[in-house]
Amino acid sequence: MSEHKNPFPGENNTGHFWDDEQDLRELNNRPPRWYMQSMLVGLVAIVIYSFYYPSIPWFGDHYKGSAGWTQITEMKESVAQLEEYRERKFAATEQAIADSSLEDIVRDDELRTYSIKTAKTLFGDNCAACHGAGGQGNDGFPVLADDDWLYGGSLAKIEQTIKNGRKGNMPARMLGITDAQAAELATFLIETGKGAQGNPNPASKALYFSKGCIGCHGPTLKGNQMLGSANLSDGIYRFKADDQHASVVRTILHGVNNPVDAQTQNAIMPAFGHSNVIDAVQLKKLVVYVHQLGGGDPVKPAPKKVVVSKDAKYAPVIAKSNSFADVIAAAEANYKKNVAQNAGWRDTAKLIKEAKKTKDVSVAIRANTQAVNALRQASVAVTAGPRF
Repeated sequence: MSEHKNPFPGENNTGHFWDDEQDLRELNNRPPRWYMQSMLVGLVAIVIYSFYYPSIPWFGDHYKGSAGWTQITEMKESVAQLEEYRERKFAATEQAIADSSLEDIVRDDELRTYSIKTAKTLFGDNCAACHGAGGQGNDGFPVLADDDWLYGGSLAKIEQTIKNGRKGNMPARMLGITDAQAAELATFLIETGKGAQGNPNPASKALYFSKGCIGCHGPTLKGNQMLGSANLSDGIYRFKADDQHASVVRTILHGVNNPVDAQTQNAIMPAFGHSNVIDAVQLKKLVVYVHQLGGGDPVKPAPKKVVVSKDAKYAPVIAKSNSFADVIAAAEANYKKNVAQNAGWRDTAKLIKEAKKTKDVSVAIRANTQAVNALRQASVAVTAGPRF
């Protein structure tokens, strides 16, 4: 075998060539000084870092570091800073929600928007596991985004549901219904729920009445929100499933929340208002969020406020005592104010005249009451009737 000769013996190369022309070859030069210095600095930094921060595993635990720092501690401090900032920035809004009724929160654009935005996180932490992130409902749990409410969609009812929880109830095998009858009834209910596209068998409706379903769900299948019984006529199912017929049959045969039946449908919602999970303000926010999520019952506009003028000419003269002289003097003074505002009543003048004639203090009181009411009516910016 011939001896390999290095064609560049004085070049300080390793003798390794990477192409046939021997243009690409490996040199044996030292790394640049800056590179070596950086590597040494890095080694020193590793030692310092390992001493200062948690690092080396040690018999099931690890070295805690001289700084006592952990990611969990830093996260908690950051969360505390964020909460402190929120409390400072939104303290007035939070207080307004605490002081306002649910109806007033919904009516106020700023409070409603703030409640919905801040409750989205609350909903994700406490409600989404069952009802889905968008209220679409996970398998076996109610949909909150369809405006179909078991117990009512008013703000008060939603608050009651979230605060006190709900536990549905339906007996199994009502009045001894058989498996075949349950299947027939399920078909009837599903077809009825399809509306105009459905084809329910009229003969099957007798089962609905004879097996006692009417007692909770009513003669029109619309349900009863006082009982939490579902509307069976709208095609919206509390226990939605891929095989809806099988799910309805299961509900009929095994009931809801039957403690002695392993196949019963479960329908229990926890009471968030009786726990430390959320506070009173957060409860209000969740109520508003769920109400807006599913549409909810409309909130009536706020009643118009009666605006009363504070002008002294509308201020009634108060009788110094209940004596005839003081009462009739107040009645005459108030009646003069009525006349000045074109608000005098003829009956008031007649009563004053009668009181002076008979010296009857009760007639004088009636005259003064009418005069005061006339002043009140004149001072009100909107229509108001007199009070007797």
